[in-house]
Amino acid sequence: MFRSSAFRCGISLVLALYGFQLPSATLPTSRVTAPASPSPKLSSGPAGSPLPGWVASLFTALGLGWLTWLAYSNSFTAGLVLDNRVMITVDPRVREWSRENLQLVFTKDYWWPFYASDLYRPLTTLSYLFNYAVLGNGEKVAGYHVVNYLLHWANVWLIFLIVRRLSGRRAWAALAAALFAVHPVNVESVTNIVGRADLLATLSILSGGWFYLRAAGVAGWRKIPWLIGLGLMAAWGVLAKESAVMICAFVLLYDWLWRWPALPGETLGARLGAALREFFLKGYVALAPALLLLFGARHWLVQNSPVFGQVFVDNPIAYAPPFAGFMTAILVLGRYLGLLLLPVTLSSDYSYNQIPLYGEGGVGEMLEAWVALALVAGLLVSAVRRRRSDPLYAWGVLFFFLMILPTSNLVVSIGSIMAERFLYLPSIGFCVVAARVWLWLGEELAKLLWPGSSRRWAVLVPLVVLVALGARTHARNQDWQDDLSLWQSAVHASPNSFKAHKGYANAIFGAQHDEATLDIALARSQQALAILDQKVLPEIQRDDTLYQDLGLFYRTKGDFLAQRGEPDQAASYYKLSLDVLLKAQAVDEFVNRTSREAGLRRGRAADEIPVVGNFRIYGQLGMTYAKLSDWRGMEEAGQHAQLLNPEEPIGYLLAATACFNSNRPLEAARKFAEALFIDPNDVSSWQNLDRCLVRLGIQPSPIVPNPPSYSLRTVGDPRVQRLINEASHELAQNFAVAKRPDGVRTVRDRAVQAYGVPASVFDDLGKF
Repeated sequence: MFRSSAFRCGISLVLALYGFQLPSATLPTSRVTAPASPSPKLSSGPAGSPLPGWVASLFTALGLGWLTWLAYSNSFTAGLVLDNRVMITVDPRVREWSRENLQLVFTKDYWWPFYASDLYRPLTTLSYLFNYAVLGNGEKVAGYHVVNYLLHWANVWLIFLIVRRLSGRRAWAALAAALFAVHPVNVESVTNIVGRADLLATLSILSGGWFYLRAAGVAGWRKIPWLIGLGLMAAWGVLAKESAVMICAFVLLYDWLWRWPALPGETLGARLGAALREFFLKGYVALAPALLLLFGARHWLVQNSPVFGQVFVDNPIAYAPPFAGFMTAILVLGRYLGLLLLPVTLSSDYSYNQIPLYGEGGVGEMLEAWVALALVAGLLVSAVRRRRSDPLYAWGVLFFFLMILPTSNLVVSIGSIMAERFLYLPSIGFCVVAARVWLWLGEELAKLLWPGSSRRWAVLVPLVVLVALGARTHARNQDWQDDLSLWQSAVHASPNSFKAHKGYANAIFGAQHDEATLDIALARSQQALAILDQKVLPEIQRDDTLYQDLGLFYRTKGDFLAQRGEPDQAASYYKLSLDVLLKAQAVDEFVNRTSREAGLRRGRAADEIPVVGNFRIYGQLGMTYAKLSDWRGMEEAGQHAQLLNPEEPIGYLLAATACFNSNRPLEAARKFAEALFIDPNDVSSWQNLDRCLVRLGIQPSPIVPNPPSYSLRTVGDPRVQRLINEASHELAQNFAVAKRPDGVRTVRDRAVQAYGVPASVFDDLGKF
């Protein structure tokens, strides 16, 4: 139950310190009259307060931290949902603080080794390494949430500092920071562990922006330390998330609203010259290293990435005609504003077809897009017109639209059509404007209801708003506790998203593996498929993961039927499994072809482009072929899985089993040996290898039991040494085909040192 009394007490600690000594009509602005004095001096406590400035600031910081903790106090047990599981439990780079892992962090993309991407966020990955290995959190979630909470609190405090400096009003700054601290749209960035990228990028922008404000307020050599701080903040920010480059928008917006009007010169040319001297040469130059770093990293990633485009089902705007794409993006902007104003229905997913493209939905969606366009245009016009008389209002509006621009799909298409995490940074602008509105309404209500009384009653309206938002945040945290609660809430909030139903199906089946639960998961998956099949999609727009899930569910249903003695019904489900997995294979092959073509267009040599795809599809396909006793299909699926991900044993095990059942024990033994190179602790693989060796007549068995595992004795029978030589060479070759020289070296070194394989066996692999 939400502790509203404690929450009210915390809010009062932040706001009541200041007495709300505001004029009843309008709030004072802080236009500067000279570049060297960008904001009023705030060296003492608030009007009417006996507290010194630094004491008031300390109390404000603690109060904001308390409010933030109250809103997120139930978030520290939220589990490893969505991408968290991949980043924390799958990524080997975060397991140990070592030179090798640090090198991998800075030389691999963000999603390595799960799949290839064009994202480079080494400092975000480094923060997970810090949690996992340095703090010793491992897979215990509390430590990760504590770090996220502290980062969010730091951002809240920086908002207070910045708005106080720009407005000259502590009450306004405190309320803006408090609104940001408890707003429910920020849950996806704070409670979701991998939202840390947004937290770090925002911290970079706000801290760098604060340094720039300080630099703008001094002259001469005193600018240098602040500009160095700006450059450092910007540089590490772009290594945490690409959106940190929006620090450039922060400084430009500030200069345009506050410093440009104070520049000397009667003509535009004279003022531009003054801007070049004052802004560029004495400020913007500090951003150059960050920009070079970002563009260099992006160029390197794009040139070497197999990614050729956006995923349609995640962002249909990427494949829409220009006008339809523009209007759909505007509609999404309108919905973002709606969520900020009334954050009742929140979702972790807005995939196809929750937001239909303009012209493909109903009349209601088209009308909503035009209303959103009018709203956006009206806000922008009002901000520009009031930039002189009310610069902080203009700053709030323009900050929102500038900071959301990179993820709005208006300039470039991105990986998602809509996501609440994209609001974390832009919502600061909304909170600044909203704080002003709620303060004004509070004063007006106090004058109306209690004329002549103290204006401290003006805290009532902001208090009610903050309690409501904090309560919604507290409730929203519960949705992020596990996969089941998250996807259940997503299905409720986004009933037309195929991915919401797909995720819910996986969460249901993951929680309990009985047949009744499977039937529910199947029904949800079929509902997801019905959304995708509303119209015929070309290969480039299809989703292979849903087919992959259905293949697993159909095969599992067949297993339940076979166990009940219904072989014919079981066979029908195995065939259904095969049909959908073949569809997944067709999409995957298309992705590989298109990725290869994109690599060639970028100037990469044909022999340098690896085979790409989803190896899990072929793992599922191979297991379904096994149910149908199609050993050839099973072997081919296993071989392709090996090429896509040579460090996963599933491909070798599938091929080995198919070879054994095809009466080819020598090839089966080689494949089982390759699987054991990958996972030497798999007891079943040792047992199956022993069965192959018995069939080959290799006795006594060279496999030595060494509980809890086994070892292989290569001396005594040359056939065993030859088998290991061939297996290690074939495994190393798979890594070479996948363009994984690190894997080649690891296999080679282990084979030479542990099994006496001659180094010359690997000579044909050349540079590897």
